[in-house]
Amino acid sequence: MKTLTYVSAKEITDLVWPEVSEATGLYSPATKVFTDFNTRIPRIIEPTLRADILVNVMKKEHVRMKLVVDADNKFIGVVSLEDLSDETFIKQAAQGYSREELLAIDVMRAKENLLALSYTSLKGVDVESLLFSQRENKYQHLLVVDEESQAIRGLVSAHDIIRQLKINVDLSRPTSFARLYEVITKDYANSRRLRVA
Repeated sequence: MKTLTYVSAKEITDLVWPEVSEATGLYSPATKVFTDFNTRIPRIIEPTLRADILVNVMKKEHVRMKLVVDADNKFIGVVSLEDLSDETFIKQAAQGYSREELLAIDVMRAKENLLALSYTSLKGVDVESLLFSQRENKYQHLLVVDEESQAIRGLVSAHDIIRQLKINVDLSRPTSFARLYEVITKDYANSRRLRVA
């Protein structure tokens, strides 16, 4: 075990402050609300994880979506807490499955059924334009693909946008991009701050 060194704080008067970046707003680059997998490790799960256990794992980790990867870490789909709702388990039970039999692969949205945003496209727009383009998106996560490397580069989360823009929305409940756009257009309609809408 290593020994730690302690010093007296009696003569210390200054604090170290981080470099302050400009607050994120509607006209900030959309990359400011982007979770980049070059700097943040993607949240992944195996397709064989039991769905009922996955619900608890995601709640414990405070995440609402995970990428599903095979044994070789190849992307095969996504699963969100929305996909793991009680309604999903009831529908599966009606088809003869028990709650303990369902796996992540049974409830995930396969990559063949997903649309993703081009990273090059994301780099060229502001947050408002991103939200406008997602105004009918019923999900709360949007995958971003790097077309050069043909890989999932990251994602955009409606909840991250809510946090960064400090929008008055209950974060304990799922919020889709469509709902977020609706809230923003109501909040900003009278202020004439929206350029696209």
